[in-house]
Amino acid sequence: MSIFDATNNTLTIQQGATFSLSLNFESADEETIDLSSATAAIQGRSSYDSGSTLFSLTQASGITLASTNPNIILTMNNTVTAALTAPLTGVYDLEITISGTVYRILEGPLRITPEVTR
Repeated sequence: MSIFDATNNTLTIQQGATFSLSLNFESADEETIDLSSATAAIQGRSSYDSGSTLFSLTQASGITLASTNPNIILTMNNTVTAALTAPLTGVYDLEITISGTVYRILEGPLRITPEVTR
């Protein structure tokens, strides 16, 4: 078992709206973990065994990692979220790699809600 247990939360993305989520990744002692040299990825899929992604973010496309809190920021602009199929439910997880060790820090159900105003 890892020293970091993944938190299970529902992730809701509104189709056609800017998405932003700021997270504080801390040690068990509530000390901020410097993620400036880490890597990260988050993917959403329609099911755990789906071969295709609904969305995928890395530092090159929507994830910012930092040494101070919030040390993880996830973003998708409205053009990106407008291209997502909605309504839709699925699953996601967020993984951080620090010195070669992968930690799943966030996971759970995914909801994409449809845009009405266009």
